[in-house]
Order: sequence, then C-alpha cells, then structure tokens
Amino acid sequence: METILAFCAFAFVASITPGPTNFLILSTSQQFGIHKSFALIAGASVGAALLVLLVGLGLGQSISHSPTLQLILSVAGGLWLTILAWKIFHDRPDLANIHSQVQQKHGFGAGFLMQLINPKSWLMAIAVMTVYLAQTVQYSRMLMILTLLFMLIAFPCLCVWAWLGQMSQKWLTNTTRMAVFNKVLASILFISVWYPILSLWLDEV
Repeated sequence: METILAFCAFAFVASITPGPTNFLILSTSQQFGIHKSFALIAGASVGAALLVLLVGLGLGQSISHSPTLQLILSVAGGLWLTILAWKIFHDRPDLANIHSQVQQKHGFGAGFLMQLINPKSWLMAIAVMTVYLAQTVQYSRMLMILTLLFMLIAFPCLCVWAWLGQMSQKWLTNTTRMAVFNKVLASILFISVWYPILSLWLDEV
C-alpha cells in the first residue's frame, strides 16, 4: 500500500507540472474550448499509461541503457513538437469565427503520439520501473495497477490545464492579446522541449 500511495503522489506531480503536453492542452483549450480538448487529454493520458506499461515490460531497459538511442528519439520528438510550437507561434485566430472552427488539429492521436516522443514521458516511465517496480514481488500485477492508476491520475491533472486555457479566454478579448498569448505559449513549449534534450546531449559530450 505504501508503494501505491507513493506512486500516486509521483503520478500527480509528473502530470500536473508544466511540460510540452500541458502547454499544448492549454493552447488548444484557449482556442477551441475545454470540450474540444478532451480528446487531446484522453490521448495523452492513455499514451502516458501505455508508455509505463511498455517500459515495465522491458522496452525501456534497452533505451535507458543506450544514451545515444535516447538522444535520437528525443531529437526526433523535439523536431515534431517544434513544428507544433511554430504553428502556435504564428497562429492569429479570427475571433469572429473561433467557435465555429471544428478542426481537430490536436486530437487523441496528437496527445497519444506526444507521449511516445516526449523525453519527459520516457524519463517518467523509466522512473516508475526503477523506483516503484524494482522491489516488487508480484511484478506483473503491480505493473498493471500502476499503469491504470497513472491513466486515472493523469486525466484530471491535464484537465486542470484545459480549465486554465478556458479561463484565459476571458482575458483574451481581442486578436492582439490572443496572438501574444500564443507566442508566449509557443516559446515556453519550445523551451520545455529542447532544454532536456540539450541537457541529455551535454551529458553525452
């Protein structure tokens, strides 16, 4: 029970703290509303939980023991997230038509894929394997429990960021403010993506 409680605290912190996924959810909710963000949130929650499962089953061991492979995967993911940041940075939505925009440019698939290429998610999943599963006797049973718990904890935590995006609409009452807001979010997203990647590269050097 102590292990499960400790893991729940870890999952909460890992999910609620700022990262690429959180800022993308914030931006999506700000532009399209909180309801349009649920697919993105669901994809991110399922993707993160699946990553915990895959790492627990052994996939993460080869990656964790190969810094070069970690760097390659991180750079590939960083480039994809940089494209998203670029689009957000240059987005200047039309306030008159924003609520009629139904395009799902950041839906379930985007949230799911982001976890598989996000360095923060991989480090989180590897931490679960090394800290909370290493000393477990009933390994398979505990792995399934932690996977399910992470998904259940991640979803409401990410919803908080969607709520923040929804609340920001009250302040973003004109196109100029929205454009500035998008540029700030895009810049934070870019930094949150490449800072850990550069740190990993410097460790290699």
